[in-house]
Amino acid sequence: MKDIYAILTGLGIEVPEDKKPTLDKEWKENYRTVAEYEKATAKRDELKASLDTVQEQLKAFDGVNLDEYKGQIDTLTKQLEDEKAARLADESKHQLDVTIDKFMGEKQFVNSLTADSVRNKLAEELSKDTAKGRSIEDIFKTIVTDKDGNPIPNILIDPNQQAAEGNKVVITMPMGQGKNQTGITKESFQKMDLDARMALKTKSPELYKSLTQ
Repeated sequence: MKDIYAILTGLGIEVPEDKKPTLDKEWKENYRTVAEYEKATAKRDELKASLDTVQEQLKAFDGVNLDEYKGQIDTLTKQLEDEKAARLADESKHQLDVTIDKFMGEKQFVNSLTADSVRNKLAEELSKDTAKGRSIEDIFKTIVTDKDGNPIPNILIDPNQQAAEGNKVVITMPMGQGKNQTGITKESFQKMDLDARMALKTKSPELYKSLTQ
């Protein structure tokens, strides 16, 4: 870029030294170089093109009920949020199932019904806020033991009892008496879930004791 004082000198104009600071200040505040002008012009043209594009796009919405579109967008947004929450819940449940399966893999229950009952109870307890800070082993113990910490009979297989009594124990009654008044045998007792067993223990403690011996 050609120096402004060289331009003025070429025109026969000499600027006194004491006036140059004032001239520098004035022309820099009020004038731009060609490059600066072209840059500003290009930016103006770019903004104008963007404005024209937006205005052209807005024409497509002439006569359109924008509130209706907004309602559809809100509905779709809610559906996406619900779907995301469902996926997170499914993933959380899957991880919980994997944890429980791994934990219960080596546990030996008296039968599959009891195992399923304990598993469901364990999953229910682990899903509660009260499970925070507790290990799965601690929660499992509260399910398979009584308030005194003793194992609840007929949940987990007792190797010693199994060796002494065999894999299957059938209750027998004195002749003439038939089944007990409830009709519950050890076989049917083993098929009860935990809640049913606890209810029986509360209602008929002697019968419960005879079925667990």
